[in-house]
Amino acid sequence: MKKRYYYLFPSALALLLSSCGSTPVYRGDGIHCTGGEWSEISSSGGNPTTSTENTMMSEIESWMGTPYLYGGESRNGVDCSAFTQAVYQAVSIDIPRTASQQSAASESVNPPNLQFGDLIFFNTSGSGISHVGIYIGNGFFAHASSSRGVVKESLAKQYYTDRIVSVGRFM
Repeated sequence: MKKRYYYLFPSALALLLSSCGSTPVYRGDGIHCTGGEWSEISSSGGNPTTSTENTMMSEIESWMGTPYLYGGESRNGVDCSAFTQAVYQAVSIDIPRTASQQSAASESVNPPNLQFGDLIFFNTSGSGISHVGIYIGNGFFAHASSSRGVVKESLAKQYYTDRIVSVGRFM
């Protein structure tokens, strides 16, 4: 005779949700514990609306598929901060070369105010800002992934949400 433990499900679900520490956010593929101020980041902002933003988006699209190369600064291979620097150069905005320098030089942005073109800074190494991407609206950002090159990615992925350090603005 099979034992049925259906009566345990509500208790187990309550325990899971209480362990999140903040309000869990459903992203369509399960319950994720995304931290407080970043939990609504994927619904912020929208598509490019100005000519500068459209130029920036065209530049981002032109880099898609470029391979990742640490220290790379060309279409033959680019790292994350050289990618963001190149996109900003396409709209005549000079920004520093490294992710940490970009973070220090940018205007700090609160998560609810995220806009197209803002830079999102991540700690992927465990020792401060080590990665950067460009917010492109509707919960997505573009970045130079060390494993896949320049790609668009959803901020709903817990890997990224858990590693966001800050957001900065240059426009």
